[in-house]
Amino acid sequence: MAILGGGMAGLAAAWALSEPEARGEFDVCVYEAEPYLGGKGASTRGENGRIEEHGLHVWLGYYENAFRLMRDVYRELDRPTTDPDCPIATWRDAFTPSDLVGVGDRHDGTWSHWLASFSRNPDEPGGARVHGGAAVMSSFVERGLRLLLDFWASVTEDRAGGIVLSGSPQPPRAESVSQSGFGQVLRGSEITAMIAALESLRVLGAGASERFPLAGPVLGYLERMRGELLARVDKSADARRATGLADMVLSAIIGIFRDGLLADPSRFAAIDDLDFRQWLARHGARHQTLDSPLIRGMYDLVFAYADGDPTRPRFPAGLGLFLANKLFFEYRGSIFWRMQAGMGDVVFAPLYEALQARGVQFRLSHQVHNLGLTPDRAGIGVIEIAGRGAQPALGRVKGLPCFVTRARSGTSSRQEHQVVLKAGVDFDDVVLATSLAPIRSLGAELLAHSAPWRALLDEVTTVPTQSLQVWLREDERALGWHHPGATVSGYTTPFDTYASMSHLIPREAWSADDQPRTLGYFCSVLEADAARSPSRAHRRVRANAARFLEHEVTHLWPGAAAGSEGFRWELLCGANGGEGPTRLDSQYWRANVEPAMQYVQAMPGTGRFRLRANGSGYENLFLAGDWTDCGLNAGCIEAAVLSGLQAANAICGRALSHGIIGSWMGLETG
Repeated sequence: MAILGGGMAGLAAAWALSEPEARGEFDVCVYEAEPYLGGKGASTRGENGRIEEHGLHVWLGYYENAFRLMRDVYRELDRPTTDPDCPIATWRDAFTPSDLVGVGDRHDGTWSHWLASFSRNPDEPGGARVHGGAAVMSSFVERGLRLLLDFWASVTEDRAGGIVLSGSPQPPRAESVSQSGFGQVLRGSEITAMIAALESLRVLGAGASERFPLAGPVLGYLERMRGELLARVDKSADARRATGLADMVLSAIIGIFRDGLLADPSRFAAIDDLDFRQWLARHGARHQTLDSPLIRGMYDLVFAYADGDPTRPRFPAGLGLFLANKLFFEYRGSIFWRMQAGMGDVVFAPLYEALQARGVQFRLSHQVHNLGLTPDRAGIGVIEIAGRGAQPALGRVKGLPCFVTRARSGTSSRQEHQVVLKAGVDFDDVVLATSLAPIRSLGAELLAHSAPWRALLDEVTTVPTQSLQVWLREDERALGWHHPGATVSGYTTPFDTYASMSHLIPREAWSADDQPRTLGYFCSVLEADAARSPSRAHRRVRANAARFLEHEVTHLWPGAAAGSEGFRWELLCGANGGEGPTRLDSQYWRANVEPAMQYVQAMPGTGRFRLRANGSGYENLFLAGDWTDCGLNAGCIEAAVLSGLQAANAICGRALSHGIIGSWMGLETG
């Protein structure tokens, strides 16, 4: 079994194919272009043992299959017994709940930050089966209505209250909060009656208001609710923001009802040709809501901009609605989970160790450059690989196993050699688990022979991204940031998403003389034309970083400003004596423009062109990656794991959904 690609999708497939019940049936070998594992999610260790990521990675609470995989990995490694000095021994050491999520909000020329604390629940991700099917949208409607009640109960009429959001069907209620005004409109008895009416319509299969006598009053109630909400808009930031949130939720509920999604979730595909904002507008959402920081933040988190242009937001309406339900209402334990070291440290190094123990082989620094078809074009006949023979530099920083090399493809001093694998001799089946963009070159024969493959590469797009990590001498409070651990999106260009990551500093190996007290991660989309020249893209990201620190970051860290002189560059750690903006060279930034590193986008109308794990069209070729049609067609860790598990199921002759937990678009699970 040749698995081409050592990212999350390929490793998930390797894990499933090396499970005890399959052990001995498959001889698995993973081929990876880099001298470390992880693909787009990789991280390595640089100077001072610092964590250097390919971007900002946060695990979401609905990543059921990804969390289950990591729980199994840590259980099998049994580090408390086998490696008692390892500082991250269990999955709960590796991941901790993170409740504080926010968006940047610019109003009247001034930036502020709207942060919400999502209440936790007693569940653990990956530990319970989640049932989906036709009840998905009725669950969204019920919880959406209760979310509005919960939200408005958190904000008093005469002052800004603490915002508490919950995905629970019975969310916690704020005590001693006024229930006058709009709170009366959304009182619990009306919500209960509305939920019952909507459930009746779902059972009856209602799709249009004129067909069912009950439909008209329900739709009228929802419209009146929105009208009451809009009438309460005033000049306070909380009221303006609350109205945007409630308008979005109500517009989505009205759209679910009008478009028949309540009774038939398969109709998601019918609205996926529309942009999510376009669909909300069709169902009455205000212009201010469509341009609200909440909506912008959702697009930022999935790099949903055509050609990397921030003025061209595009994301499928059906997928957007589905993901909103997953994000807000199906999280387990916490809405976000933060890793307690780098992605390479807590995900890929443990996977590497556990898979090796199972007998899986690895060929690192082996880059596939051609898949050759058999003479009858029925399958893959040869795999041509450029190898450099390097194995990963898996070392330890403060006792934690991690990839310590920063080597990139093409920089190895080892002599390159050519490897040709032949079907029936060196492999029987192939899992293509590379990212999408490299397939254009390595899969040239596939594209020449297969119209579905050409459509996939023509219609499903990728986009470059950029990231920045900065280490500072002063702590976050001194810098003016009072929300440690928060993740904030919807900010300004060139870096629209920020995460407070100072909790990682103790995992790094800084000297006492240069010990940071603040660590910030930033990321965003990068213009597509940057991919034409990696060296030019690298210079562009550095210029973006300098401009951002000089002019924009002080909205986040006002204490970092040096009056009219801009950013206080002497705050940067590891500067090696540089002065002024030259100190930026001691920090870490990336231009992810190489084909393998580009983010796979979900654009309206493109889902139909994705291929399933068993849909390559070739008898011995199976597919894994967040570019496949896996039921979660968006670039993320959970999508990669889902696709890898499905590829293994296809190889084993099982249903694609076998052993998969959760509710996913177009994938029946039980």
